[in-house]
Amino acid sequence: MKYFCLLLEFLCKECPKIHIHIDRIDKKDVPEEQAYMRRWLHERFEIKDKLLIEFYDSVDPERRNKFPGKSVNSKLSLKKTLPSLLILSGLTAGMLMTEAGRKLYVKTWIYGTLIGCLWVSIKA
Repeated sequence: MKYFCLLLEFLCKECPKIHIHIDRIDKKDVPEEQAYMRRWLHERFEIKDKLLIEFYDSVDPERRNKFPGKSVNSKLSLKKTLPSLLILSGLTAGMLMTEAGRKLYVKTWIYGTLIGCLWVSIKA
C-alpha cells in the first residue's frame, strides 16, 4: 500500500485524499526556556509519530486512515481558485512584459530573499 503521494501525483489528482491533523496549542503551554522547549518539541514529535502509526497501521479498520476527533471534508472548486489564478497570472505576465517590470521582479526576488533571511536570523 502506498502511504504518500508525490507533488506531481497530487497536482494531477492521482492522490485520492490529503489528511491533516490540527491541534491548537495555547501559547502559555509552550515553554520559553530552550531546554524545556527542546523536550516539549520532542514530546510533540512523539505524539505525531503515534498518530501516524495509528493512522497507517491500526488493527481496527474503523480507525485506519483516520485521525482522532472531528473530521471535516473540504472541497476546493475551480470557481474558487480560477479568479486568483487569473489575477496572479495577469499581474505576473504584465510585469514580465516590460523591462522595468522584469527588473522589479528580479530585485524583489533577490532582496526579498535576503531580507527574509536577515529577519529570520535577527528573530532567532
